[in-house]
Amino acid sequence: MKLTLKKYLSYSFFSIILFSLVLSIYKSSPRFVYAEEISFFRASPRLARTHTTFTLPNVISTYIFEIEIPQNAVNSLQKIVINQQTNMETIDFFPDQTKAFIINNNQQKINVTAINNLSDNKNELIIELEPSIPSGNTLKLEVKTRNPLYGGIYQYGVTTYPQGNNPRGLYLGIARFHFDQPGGRF
Repeated sequence: MKLTLKKYLSYSFFSIILFSLVLSIYKSSPRFVYAEEISFFRASPRLARTHTTFTLPNVISTYIFEIEIPQNAVNSLQKIVINQQTNMETIDFFPDQTKAFIINNNQQKINVTAINNLSDNKNELIIELEPSIPSGNTLKLEVKTRNPLYGGIYQYGVTTYPQGNNPRGLYLGIARFHFDQPGGRF
C-alpha cells in the first residue's frame, strides 16, 4: 500500500480534527475533585447507661453517661455533644466541672474541654476529649448540672464524633432523666 500525498494530507487533517475535538471535550468537562478524607466509626459506639445522682428538684446533681466504644469501631472517640430536648426548663450545665474516665479495669481520668452552647434555642454541652478514647474502651462522663425546679421527664440527645479532620457525627440516642415534683416526696 503506497501512501500518496493526498492520502497523507487527509489522514493528517483527520488527526488534527480528532485531536481538537478531544481537547475541547477535555477542557469543557469538569475536573475530578477529590473528596476530603471523612472520619467515621466503622461500628457504632453505644450509650450503655445513664443515671443521675439526685432526682430532687433544684439541687446540684451529676448526670452520668457511659459510652461503650466497640473494638471494631476503628476510630477513636474525640468529641461528644449532649443536647437537651425542648422542655419546660433549660437545664444549667456547669461545663468547667465536667469529668471523664475510661472505666475498663481501673478508672483512668481523661482531660476534657467542655463548652455550653446556648444559641439558636438549643442547650447543648460540647465535650472535647484529650486524648481521644481508643476503640475497645468504655467512657464514663460526669456532667455537673442543676436539676430543674419543676420535675418531670427531661431528655438529652447524645452524639459522638470520631477523631479526624472531617468527622461525621453518630447519634447514639436519648438519655432520659426523671425528676421529682416539688413537694412530691414525703
